[in-house]
Amino acid sequence: MIATYLIMQSSLKEMVDMKVIFYTTPAHGHINPALPIISSLTDRGYQVIAYSTEEFKNVIESSGAVFKKYESGGIAFDASIGSELIPLANLILKFSLYALPTLIKEAKEISPVLIMHDTLAFWGRAVAENINIPAFSVNTIQTVYGMNTNTFRMYSRNFALHTAGQIFQLGVTAKYGNSLKKLYHIKNTDMLSVLMNREKLNVFTFPRCMHPDGDTLGKDCFFLGATSRLRSGVKGDTLDSDNLIYVSLGTVFNKSTYFYKKLIKEFDGTHYRLLVSCGGNYEKLSEMHFPHNIVLTRFANQTAVLSRAKLFITAGGMNSLCEAAAAGVPCLIVSQQGEQAANAEMFEIAGGGFRSHGKLYEESNHIISTFQRNEKLIKTFSTVEMDKLMSVLEEYAK
Repeated sequence: MIATYLIMQSSLKEMVDMKVIFYTTPAHGHINPALPIISSLTDRGYQVIAYSTEEFKNVIESSGAVFKKYESGGIAFDASIGSELIPLANLILKFSLYALPTLIKEAKEISPVLIMHDTLAFWGRAVAENINIPAFSVNTIQTVYGMNTNTFRMYSRNFALHTAGQIFQLGVTAKYGNSLKKLYHIKNTDMLSVLMNREKLNVFTFPRCMHPDGDTLGKDCFFLGATSRLRSGVKGDTLDSDNLIYVSLGTVFNKSTYFYKKLIKEFDGTHYRLLVSCGGNYEKLSEMHFPHNIVLTRFANQTAVLSRAKLFITAGGMNSLCEAAAAGVPCLIVSQQGEQAANAEMFEIAGGGFRSHGKLYEESNHIISTFQRNEKLIKTFSTVEMDKLMSVLEEYAK
């Protein structure tokens, strides 16, 4: 009897001690694909403590994690800065300098068996190095692991002009990086390492075919698959039509008035019905005159809409492309920034859609009339190896 009680107490203590800290990058495109990983960890008895901003408290808690708010000291996380690589690196380093004393202290108190961090959350790697806990990165973007790579060349093509005017800010990057090295003895604080935090295990929330260096990345890179499609309980509008085109530029880079005016001009009076999801841009766009066949909404239930749509006109966010491919819906990609342009290149190669050259109606009509459903592509983007990842993480945490 006593022996049984001691075994039960030991098992309960082991479960309580199975804690994982997750350091997020507070942006929908980074957090949403990670939620199924959190849920899978909690289902297996881990307690996940997830750091983020107040905006993501509800979705984090709904996935089974304990929410902890980043104390930012007034440093604002602006998702739109993702198109400006050097200012983004400086923001990450500045926040790390402010937050690391508290994050390291709290991590020691929590005593996790594993640290999970978004690839942009440099402070997560820094905490793991300082308290000597195994860590893995969650990669929702095409991560660059070296300058002599296909991914670096692709990013260079798509970011070069925008980044050229920011080079003068590299002095700030070096200053912040040197300060962090002296204070915390952190390895690798160059700009590339700060933006692409490589660990001994790196998990990608999209298929291997969407990474320019997918065929050459080693065993430290685990391609989990398109996790964003596993999210449940997503609310939003739908539209029932036999000629439905779904339109969304995502949650951040969706403010191009030129794009919406062009959409109205080219689709006004056509036989297509368009559902346009525009998030926080709804009020501004509502002032424009949209014809009867174009319906504007703040939020769409993307999964439900894609099950009916003939085409998805998208900015090319990784999660949206993956969800469309899994649903067998072709995409017309109107990139709004460099990362989306890089995604578009790979998606076109994979056979999921085409990059727009500015003739929205003509291109849409052509794709709808010629696109053939590709079952192999659907399977590739529908496969998520979550059970395999959980086995890998259990071994990795030992």
